[in-house]
Parts: sequence; structure tokens; C-alpha cells
Amino acid sequence: MDIAFTKLENDAEEAIRLSQQYQKLVENNRVLKCQYGIAQIAVDDKHSFDTALQAIIDLIPHGFEHPEKMAAGIRLDENSYETTGFNSSLNRHGIDIVVKENLMGRVEVGCLENDNASDSKQKVYTLGETRLLESAARKVAFIIERKEADEKKQTLEDQLRHADRLATIGQLAAGIAHELNNPLGDILGFAELASSYPDLPEQPYQDLVKIVKSTLYAREVIKKILLFSRQSLPHEGKVNLNKLIEGWVEFFKFRCKQNDIEMCLELKKKLPYIPGDASQINQVIINLVVNAIHAMPDGGRLTIKTGAEKNGIYLKIKDTGTGIEKDIRNKIFLPFFTTKEVDQGTGLGLSVVYGIVQEHGGIITLSSRVGEGSTFNVEFQQTIE
Repeated sequence: MDIAFTKLENDAEEAIRLSQQYQKLVENNRVLKCQYGIAQIAVDDKHSFDTALQAIIDLIPHGFEHPEKMAAGIRLDENSYETTGFNSSLNRHGIDIVVKENLMGRVEVGCLENDNASDSKQKVYTLGETRLLESAARKVAFIIERKEADEKKQTLEDQLRHADRLATIGQLAAGIAHELNNPLGDILGFAELASSYPDLPEQPYQDLVKIVKSTLYAREVIKKILLFSRQSLPHEGKVNLNKLIEGWVEFFKFRCKQNDIEMCLELKKKLPYIPGDASQINQVIINLVVNAIHAMPDGGRLTIKTGAEKNGIYLKIKDTGTGIEKDIRNKIFLPFFTTKEVDQGTGLGLSVVYGIVQEHGGIITLSSRVGEGSTFNVEFQQTIE
């Protein structure tokens, strides 16, 4: 009798052991199948970023024993992706999403509430389920890295196209400028000579004065073209941004007062010098300030700020004007591009600024909101003690 009972006991233990092994195999198969599906989504670059993350979230509950009782979500800095009912789910369990040692968000699962809420609260997550979440977090990190790499690649391609376009236009512009310089010199010389004749009637004299002024303006435009095309070499020296700005303060104040604009100076004391051509850096400051003033036809606030950072010094020109539409922001540094009327500008100001800043090893960027204003940020990465 004891032998038979012992045998029954052993058989029961063996049955339990086999049942546990079977359940474990079923769970492993379920988890692996889900991991494989997530991996396929991650490597398929045909999916958009949002579509891929939502597909992963929709798949995660299927890695659990009762998918209908589970909800999942991905929380990123700016966005979230969820299955139905995730926000009200109980007993959540999650894994951080880490990209290059930076915490980007979290992958989480939770139990959906049912008639017996205590069952949801008592859910214990298995090792396999935790590993599924870890795998999902790694795949999401991979998708984020790929997105960042694609964006960086696109930015570099845009910069290369922009640089190539500028080089081509610059060569053409330089050739045209040189061709125009000689006839303009002749026009200017003959106009000045004619205006010096004695007993010249007033009207012809005034007409000649207009010719001289127009010719001088045309020559200034050509100077800008030559600067843009880098045919005018900079004169290397020591430049202090604060001193250059202070030299133009009265002029800026006068222009601002005429346009009902409040001017604010925020100049860092003891600003380091930068190597460069003072006359060209002057042109950067003037063009950006005048551009900002033009952007505030109804008045506003102009801020001129300098500062020092680990990598160099910066100049910020900020206005509270009309702002720049998103679809034209990547065109503003192109030569001859302008949103002004035909007789209001040449479209060379910002392209000249761009060329000078690049010639000095610097970077210029723009941030803008329509109706709120724009900020041009110029960074010079070399300094002199």
C-alpha cells in the first residue's frame, strides 16, 4: 500500500514537473515569437518612425500569457505610443530606453482592470516577460539611433548641396562683378567730370549727381558680390566684437528710434579677441542689425548679445518682428534671395554675412517663429588671448 502511494506521489510530482516544463516551453516560444516580430519591425526601414514604434507596442502584449488582459506603452521625451487602456492599467512593469548612455524614455506594460482588480495588482512578471521588455527597449533605441543618423545624413547632404550651389553662384557672380567694375568706373568718372563744368544748369547738375550716387551704390553691391564669392581676401588681425558693436551703437540707436524699436545691449565683459578682418566682421554686425530692424516695421525690441563659451564666442541678434516662414528658412543665405520688394533690397546681405562667417571659421544659425521674431546666432570658434 505504501509502495503504491509512493508511486502515485512520484507520478504526481513528475506530472507537475512536466507540466511546468511545458508551460515554460510555451512561454519561451511565445516570448521568442514576439521578440522575432519586434526585430523584424526594427530592421524594416520602410516603416516611418511613428509607425514602427506603434507596431512594436501593439505586438508586446502578445508575448504575455493573456494578451487581452495586458496593455503596453512607450514614453519618449516628446511623444507616447500606447495600446488601448494603457493609461488606466495597473501593476506596471517597464524598462528604460537608453541611447548612447542618454535616457530617452521607457517601455512599459500594465494589467487592464477587470471585475477583480486585485488579480491585476497581484500579477507577477516572469523572467521571460522582463527579457521581452528589455529586447523591445533595445530595438526602440536602435530605431531612435537610426532616425538620428538619417536626420544627420540629410542635414549633411543639404549642407553639401548648399555649399556646391554657393560655390557655383559665387564663381559666376565674381566674373560678372569684375566685368561690371570697369564700365562703372567710366560712368562714375565721366559723370563727376561733367558735373564739374562751370555754369551748368541746375537740372542737368542734379541729374549728374543722381548718376554719381547710383554708380556708387552699384559699386557697393559689387563689393558685396566679391565678398560673397570670396574674391576679396580678409585682412587678418585681432577683432573684439564688443568694441565693434560699441562703435556703431549711436547709429543703431538712431535707426531704432526712427522705427519705434527698443534696443537692448547684453555685452559680456572681458570678451576674448577673435582672429579676423574687422571691416568684414563689421559688415556682419551691420547687416544682421539692419535685417532685424527691417523685420520690425511696426516697432519692437532689438537685442544684441555677446558671450563666451567653451568652444569660442558668440554674437546673437534677436528681433521681435514678423519672423520667417519655415519653408524659406533654408533659402535665406542664398545670394539674391529676398522677400522684399524689387527696389527694397538686393538679396545679398545675408549671403555676404554667411560667406564672411564661413571665411572666419564660424557658424551662423537661425531660429525663428512667425509672428514672434527671429534670432541669428553667430559662433566664432577661434579666440586670441
